[in-house]
Amino acid sequence: MVLNDYHLYNIEIQFRPGVHVHKLSKRFSDFVEFKKELEDSLHKTIPYSLPSKFTALYQSRASTIEQRRVGLAEFLNGLLNDEQLRTHKLVGEFLYLPENTFTQEKEEQILSQIEWLEVSKEVKALLQSVRSKLFAKQANVLECKRTLDTCEAKIDQLNRYVHNDELGAGEIKRRKAIVDQQRHECNELRVLSRGVATATEKPTFKRSLGKAKETESTARSRK
Repeated sequence: MVLNDYHLYNIEIQFRPGVHVHKLSKRFSDFVEFKKELEDSLHKTIPYSLPSKFTALYQSRASTIEQRRVGLAEFLNGLLNDEQLRTHKLVGEFLYLPENTFTQEKEEQILSQIEWLEVSKEVKALLQSVRSKLFAKQANVLECKRTLDTCEAKIDQLNRYVHNDELGAGEIKRRKAIVDQQRHECNELRVLSRGVATATEKPTFKRSLGKAKETESTARSRK
């Protein structure tokens, strides 16, 4: 679908195998503004280029869209593989990434029994907060999606430490049930957030950039 003669590009980011895929959509002009803002903040030019804005003047629309799709995927892959740039605050804000997305794994320590329960309680509170916000009259869908991304990261952390040598079989089973329930609720709220976004946003034409990974560059298109 086309609206006001502009296109949206779907972005999919997967940081590690087995971890959920982070999804969002951006216009080409969003990338242009973001790159300028990032370079202004750094006071230097970053070594990752965007497709030229002027190709649309002498290429067909389909060719322009495809060239931009490939170029934007390369730009994001370069940015997310750059250990210095990817942790910049503006990168996280542009991609709606949870805080400490790239540092969490390095800083993360094994959870004690008490810490595991505290993280579980935190996830429960965040999920309740998202549910309340989605049913508000003016729901901030982007904020809710970022909170859900944080929840999924914490649920993944809980899942990694379900097993503990000091725990009995009954407690391990209870922990697994908690993780499964919280993941189910998180997925349910994510579906609900898409419904809220659809009800409040105008339809747009979308193209997919494909999955951007830390260690592997990929791109694909949806028709």
